[in-house]
Amino acid sequence: MQGNADTVSVDRPRAQPTAGDLVRWFLYRQLRPRWWRLVAGPRTAAMTNAGFKRRLGLPAGDDEAARMLHDRLRLRFFFHPRNRKDFFLNVLTSLQPYDDILDEADETVQNKFETLGSGLVELGPAIHWQRDFKSGVEWPLSPSYRLDILQLGHPSDVKVPWELSRFHQAWWLGKAHWLTGNEAYAARFRSLVEDWIDSNPLDHGVNWVIAMEAAIRACNWVAGYYFFCETRTIPASFWIRFFKSLYQHGLFIEHNLEYAFVRGNHFLSNVAGLVTLGALFQDHEFGRRWYQWGVRQLEVEMQRQVYADGVNWEKSTSYQRLVLELFVVPTILAERNGYRFSKQYRDRLHSMFQFIAAYQRPDGTIPLVGDADDARLFRIRRKDDINDLRHILSTGAVMYEDPELRDAAGGFRQDALWLFGGEGFERFRLVRGEAPAPTSQEFPEGGFYVMRAPQTHVFVDVGDIGMDGRGGHGHNDTLSFEYWTDGAPLIVDPGTYTYSADVELRQRLRGTAAHNTIMVDEKELADFSGLWGIAADPTRPKVLSWRVDKDQTELVAAHRSYERLHLPLRHRRRYTLSHETGRLVVEDTLEGNGHHVGVASFHIAPHVRTMHLGGRSVVLMRNDVRFLLLFSSGDISVEPDIFSRSYGVKEPSQVVRVRISGTAPLHLPTEIGRE
Repeated sequence: MQGNADTVSVDRPRAQPTAGDLVRWFLYRQLRPRWWRLVAGPRTAAMTNAGFKRRLGLPAGDDEAARMLHDRLRLRFFFHPRNRKDFFLNVLTSLQPYDDILDEADETVQNKFETLGSGLVELGPAIHWQRDFKSGVEWPLSPSYRLDILQLGHPSDVKVPWELSRFHQAWWLGKAHWLTGNEAYAARFRSLVEDWIDSNPLDHGVNWVIAMEAAIRACNWVAGYYFFCETRTIPASFWIRFFKSLYQHGLFIEHNLEYAFVRGNHFLSNVAGLVTLGALFQDHEFGRRWYQWGVRQLEVEMQRQVYADGVNWEKSTSYQRLVLELFVVPTILAERNGYRFSKQYRDRLHSMFQFIAAYQRPDGTIPLVGDADDARLFRIRRKDDINDLRHILSTGAVMYEDPELRDAAGGFRQDALWLFGGEGFERFRLVRGEAPAPTSQEFPEGGFYVMRAPQTHVFVDVGDIGMDGRGGHGHNDTLSFEYWTDGAPLIVDPGTYTYSADVELRQRLRGTAAHNTIMVDEKELADFSGLWGIAADPTRPKVLSWRVDKDQTELVAAHRSYERLHLPLRHRRRYTLSHETGRLVVEDTLEGNGHHVGVASFHIAPHVRTMHLGGRSVVLMRNDVRFLLLFSSGDISVEPDIFSRSYGVKEPSQVVRVRISGTAPLHLPTEIGRE
């Protein structure tokens, strides 16, 4: 099996704006937000419950109005109280222990939350929805568009109040209520929603700054409704107020779309929110408008944001999961409500699952390439490992009856249960066929390559930085790699840790030296522009050869970022993986002229002891197993490092750096493997 990047037809998303893009940008980013702030927003905020009922043509009495809403809405979501049967609940408790479900719900009742690396924290008698409880910083309840949400230079993180306000806790309370019938969980859902509405008036405070947060919150509130819609302890007056707020959420999203010429997960979340709300309110003109616009945008954004090989153009293995969820959830919901997507759309969606199955390692972990902020649309189980993506593969196995995804998922998972019901469990069991053994795979459009031996998994980034030159959630990691062998990672990407809470560390972990590649003359691969952008992408990477045979996998690639130096260079790297031993040889060549200094970095996984005993080798000890890094030349040093396995979490690790200098061309062969 061979591939040559020079002959591959690359179907890439394009960021060049068309005339239609310009019109939409002016409409979505200029006219509508101004109209919202001046007219529509104040009018929507002033809407009374009685006005809302008139808007929806509901009876004046709360009881009658709520009953009519329940009758209209009861079969429009993924599940309904009619699913609350012994079989469904038995499957649920086989996937998550009964006591664990109750623990997550009871902690929510007690105002205990674990958010973005905080550990389990008791927030006291009331939640301060505008506060980053990790730093103590609180944003004022001012008009949202005036707030400085990043507060750069201060140790605050707006993602903390945002995460609390996304309302994943609706799932934790709902599951416990279904299992036990304990009305305390329904009462807690009601009190949390009422407190949030009271504390977050429309267009004021930090939780109304961007449409993404409103969209994710709305989707989780809708799930909460279907958990609790038949409980008798929640009065009809609450449901009227609840649906009025959902209506306001939809109007806010519609008028504040995060549209850009280079669009990403933010805009896609807006689309997912409007599809969900549109399906809910499809009896009304505004709901049909949201729904029809949203499903059309799913088709558009699939072609724009996702390469033909399934790689999302934000170049992050963690955001790949979020973006896939933002496509999958509204897709299943729309199909449940009668919509049929194009074959091209569904094929590319299938490819997104297949890419995750390829970069998932044999133990279910993933390489942490690009940004990782723990974002989910639905976080159905709070205690799940945030880097375990098998839940989404289980969903894909049911959607596509795909034995490869079935095997990669390792079993039926809870997300698929809630999205497909008990029928999903049966469909998963009926997936037939024997999946081929995992092998080395190329994703040339996205720029990622997976090299496999029986006990070894190597993930290589030979693509551009991301989003057609904007950067986004991609890092300066062209030609970098992760090396997993014998059951655990050995060489890793250090991760993300945080965005705004520590700007210096944020930029350091995006930088070239924080990745397993070579930095030349202390020059970044791309210069940063803000916390998520780059000034331009000069890498222009190219795969020179890709070969997989019985004995080994070989990849040769190069980038041109250092051609902008005073004395230009090209960095070429050859990877050769032995299928028999799992040994990896990395050969670097700096091609050009003049005197240069290159520093190659090898970031070591935490809990691996690193010892430089002199000479050209570094010993890596994981438990009682010894591995070696063997270098042909250069000055070797071992330095302290950090590793962030999830957002807000860091732990000590080490990095091996090798310094080579002299007149180009310069060479550095490196061998990695078991001693």
